Amino acid sequence: MIINNPLIRRYRYSLMRPKQLWIYITIYVSVVVLLLYINYTAYKYQEMYDNTARFFISLCYQFLILQALLLWVWGAYNSGSAITNEITGNSYDFFRMLPVSAGKKAVGILVGKNLIVLLLTGINFLLIIIFGSYGQESASWLGQTFLALTSVAILINSVALLSSIKPIGKKKKSNIATIILIAFFLGPFVIRLLISARKIKMFKSITGSFYEIELPIMILTSLVALYFACWSIKGVLRKFTLEEEPLFNRIGAFLFMLGYEFVLFGLFYEHLTEGARIISYSYWLISLLPVLAVPFGSLRKFDKYLEYSGLIRSRKKENQNIMPRMFLYSNLSLGLGLFVIWVGCSIATTLITQLELLPHLYMILVLFSFYLFLLLLLELYVVFTHVSNKIGTLLAFIAGVYVILPLIISGILDSEIIYLHSPVGFVWEIFQKPYPDISIQTSIWAINLLLCIIPSLLIWKRHLYILSTRRKM
Repeated sequence: MIINNPLIRRYRYSLMRPKQLWIYITIYVSVVVLLLYINYTAYKYQEMYDNTARFFISLCYQFLILQALLLWVWGAYNSGSAITNEITGNSYDFFRMLPVSAGKKAVGILVGKNLIVLLLTGINFLLIIIFGSYGQESASWLGQTFLALTSVAILINSVALLSSIKPIGKKKKSNIATIILIAFFLGPFVIRLLISARKIKMFKSITGSFYEIELPIMILTSLVALYFACWSIKGVLRKFTLEEEPLFNRIGAFLFMLGYEFVLFGLFYEHLTEGARIISYSYWLISLLPVLAVPFGSLRKFDKYLEYSGLIRSRKKENQNIMPRMFLYSNLSLGLGLFVIWVGCSIATTLITQLELLPHLYMILVLFSFYLFLLLLLELYVVFTHVSNKIGTLLAFIAGVYVILPLIISGILDSEIIYLHSPVGFVWEIFQKPYPDISIQTSIWAINLLLCIIPSLLIWKRHLYILSTRRKM
């Protein structure tokens, strides 16, 4: 049973003590009473609601927003701070050696750290059902909303836990000032959100399509959130099991990219068939995000290169060149593979929207030249980490200059061409004009390829150094 999880029992003893529990209950009851009082005053004396049904339906929507805050904000904070608290409390080694599976550790944190949140949201769900029934809200809509709230909560909480597994800082800091500051700025927004809660009803009539299958927007949101929550939880299990390994292995990275493209393509499919150029380019841009992000989660470090070089040397035949195998093992091959997947899907969207293929292939070539330079900078970071621990700062500065400097110079000189040499500027131009000038595109990819020469030579020399170092070991 889930209640027998040792982590859940541990958090239950620390969080559910009567002296601590009553504080949270008091705060929650105070918020509930305040909401009821404000709405009753508006109903009784300001005639904000025409009848009691509207009064209760407004309360139902306001408590739905409160539910989202509890699950998505407070719950995510609890899940994201679990590992950090273990480290600052000097109990992380005990947590790592705990004789339970990675799955039980994940469940123990996600459930155990949120026991109070789950208790309050359980009460909140009952109030929402009561208010919804008095407000004559349909049970189907409430069920869809509950599913969406829960699905997104699982995704946000699992991502928060995943991002905290290897925290940078280990010193305990007080979060009271930060919480007060956040509450100060978000307070008016939350109040405004509660006041306009009745606008949630507009989602009742909205539907979304997935490969032309029409679904209520809440159902579609829930399914997409659950899909990516599965990937997030898989990442948590991997990091608990293989702490020093990257988040993705090679197969996992490519499968994630393919799954992401499949889901995104399904969401865009109905609009792509309408032949809208902006929709196609929007798909290009959104689908490019994992191509940029996944390599960071799959990064193989210098030590792995050194270890693999020894492995392939022991297996190679005499006079066999092992550099191609080193390239296939490197981060470069992963990045290029992800880009190839993106290119295939982008060509598909171009054909579906019935746009001209050759001009778009040329634009893809320019985008590839931008991506290749940034990918080479990432590989430089990997192979030069042992030379200097500040190499990451230098390369991040170079990447920042590469992206931002053309935009600044273009603004200073009032040029309509220079900013295109920034990847951001080029993407912006794609959305503004159907096809950027072919001669400008040629100069862009030519300059990018020239910029790639020096990083490529440095990476080649470092790979040779890895092989020679391994040969001497």
